[in-house]
Amino acid sequence: MAALQTLVLHAPSVAAAVAYTGALTLDRTVAVVGTLTADELIHDNSNLAKLSRAAEIASLVDNDTRTHVVVSASELIGLIPVLRELAQNKRSVVVHVPISSADDITDVLAVRDSGCAVLRSATAQQAVDFSLVASLSAQKLGVPFIHCFANTAGAVDVQAYEPVADNADIVAFLKSEKDESEEGDVEVSAADAAYAVVAQAMSLFDTSYSPVTYVGAADAALVYATFGSELSAEALGAAGAVQISLYRPLSVQAVVAVLPKSATRLVALEQVVRQPTAWGPLLFDLATVLHSREWEAQEDRARPIILDAVSAASPTEFSAAQLAQVTKHAEELSSPAHFDPAAIAGIATHEELAEDVAGLSVDEQKKRVESIPYGQLLRDLFKQRLHVANAAESRSIWGDAGQVGSTPEFGFGQLAAAERERTRLAQAVTDVLRDVSVPLSKALHTALNQWLGSKDDAAVASLALADEINALLDAETTSSLDAVRRLRGHFARQSSWLVGADEWAYDLGSSGVHHVISSGLNVNMLVLDTAQYPFAATDKNGTRKKDVGLYAMNYGTAYVASVAVYASYTQVLQALAEADAFPGPSVVVAYLPHAGGVFGGNYSPIEVLQQSKLAVDSGAWPLYRWDPTKPDSAR
Repeated sequence: MAALQTLVLHAPSVAAAVAYTGALTLDRTVAVVGTLTADELIHDNSNLAKLSRAAEIASLVDNDTRTHVVVSASELIGLIPVLRELAQNKRSVVVHVPISSADDITDVLAVRDSGCAVLRSATAQQAVDFSLVASLSAQKLGVPFIHCFANTAGAVDVQAYEPVADNADIVAFLKSEKDESEEGDVEVSAADAAYAVVAQAMSLFDTSYSPVTYVGAADAALVYATFGSELSAEALGAAGAVQISLYRPLSVQAVVAVLPKSATRLVALEQVVRQPTAWGPLLFDLATVLHSREWEAQEDRARPIILDAVSAASPTEFSAAQLAQVTKHAEELSSPAHFDPAAIAGIATHEELAEDVAGLSVDEQKKRVESIPYGQLLRDLFKQRLHVANAAESRSIWGDAGQVGSTPEFGFGQLAAAERERTRLAQAVTDVLRDVSVPLSKALHTALNQWLGSKDDAAVASLALADEINALLDAETTSSLDAVRRLRGHFARQSSWLVGADEWAYDLGSSGVHHVISSGLNVNMLVLDTAQYPFAATDKNGTRKKDVGLYAMNYGTAYVASVAVYASYTQVLQALAEADAFPGPSVVVAYLPHAGGVFGGNYSPIEVLQQSKLAVDSGAWPLYRWDPTKPDSAR
């Protein structure tokens, strides 16, 4: 079978790897899926598929090809349903993701619970090697892989892959069966089994590669943990580093095995932004490791203090002197804490600018979104379309006295009025298009027709169409368009949300939950439950708590989901996206155990993680997504 000709991306090394993968597929064909920008080029041939939309990528789920997908990190969240389907159908797809910033890494980590394996390259040579490792491992395991690599070119020996089709070791690897445990009474976890396969695939290219490695002093008291970033022993000094290339599935046993027994402090050195909490995702994985049965099986081993160092700076940006400053600061902390290592080291990072949304000023919208639980997730997903209608930053909806404008009922009134105005706009546009006497330009006629057919589309692209229509309206002079002009602010479809606590939601008969669902309007509700596990049978007034999710499902007309960000981050994102896309009322009930209340600044991440895990694992807080428009088997 002929290999693919050429795939040119920002990183030529990965391009070469994907091209040579054609020779590794044995009896299967290869499809390369790319979302291409102006400075990217792809040469087509008979084995190549050039696709860009999620629906088109989803069509490959039932395809029997070895597929390589090249997407930007910002597209991943929108692909969550596709990634989950690929994982459920055990498709050997490799999703290559160029990363060049903390925003990109944050987007990759947002899909860490999608069921795909997540592999990160740290160097240009690794980008080539790990592209092939991901392809081979995906075929062997029947698991889709997300391979993220630095979006920069680098020195790499691509000629080494010319004779790869004749490599007997690779052919033997692909044709061999997965190893079984030699001792029948020893349970091998899925993560450990995947670790073994990826490690074997890595060894085909460089025997120094490992999915989880340790570098630094053998007797280090302070140990960093990173996602894929390589820190040198020289930069670390007396410290050490656990470097995790295979982040999902994460082998707890592998991390426990490489972590030196001398470690008294374990620091998650994370390059992430826009997190729903001050604690990064790697911190919670390390907490799981330190409270695992594998850890408990270690005799005479003290549990190190766990710390979280979160910033937008890459770990590799820290010089030896700067990392020494961070190490000194961490050594002075005697209890779990989080801090900004870039600030300590004097490294400047760029903060993301807030968008002007729904008539609020930049500062007002930023305050509204960032001050509420799960608010940053909403902002990441819906960006300029996000509109939190009630003043959710007010303490009044969380049990304290406050202004009337904070109540969900008040916000619902605003959203209902906006929905009526948008209905009037649709009628005005229909009237104009039906009236042949109205002189419309061809471009405006086409754009208005397109809007009518897709006005309820949740895609962010609807914003671009709204801008196009408004620009075309400005160029028209006819008074016949006055009714459309008066309502032009409703062309863009907002993602409208009411946010509140269970205090008001549990009073179901007279609350916003009842009004929203019975209205049938396209309005979304996010209901936060902060109760600690085990749950009390009654609320603070002695009234039996009601199940908001079950109540909403009984109507049979609303999308309903129950989520917990510390149990499955990816499931939260998928539920919020599905709620937004649902053409009617939606209710998302979210768990966030917080003894001090949502405005409390101090809380233990370990306690929150344990509370969430206990509540979900026990069934007290079930995770589900329910869409009444789907068949019973798919709801």
